[in-house]
Amino acid sequence: MDRKSVLIIEDEMIHGMLLKSSIENSGYHVLDVISRGEDAVNAAIDHRPDLIISDILLKGEITGVDAIEQILNHVSIPFIFLTALNDTGIMNQANDTFPSAIINKPYDMKMLIETINSLLKNN
Repeated sequence: MDRKSVLIIEDEMIHGMLLKSSIENSGYHVLDVISRGEDAVNAAIDHRPDLIISDILLKGEITGVDAIEQILNHVSIPFIFLTALNDTGIMNQANDTFPSAIINKPYDMKMLIETINSLLKNN
């Protein structure tokens, strides 16, 4: 059986690498850790991961929400937003994309992995 794949969109590389390590230790394949929304759109369309985990604020011209909206115009992939934001406007925009989950930073890694397990078992 093929391992399920995850694409991580995170502009803080330390967080991205810790997340990658935890996800891989849970038995999943991490395609990449990408810091720019524009690059994430191309990677998601080209590689079609089973799940995307995205920060909301990213380096580059577009936010994680914008990147997810563009990805969803091409492929249907479940996704989780990670955020430290409390901005009502961007949180409303994030909710309008119908994420599988929005998890606030700092997050409990065990809870995040349980969420990933639940999503990928049902997908």
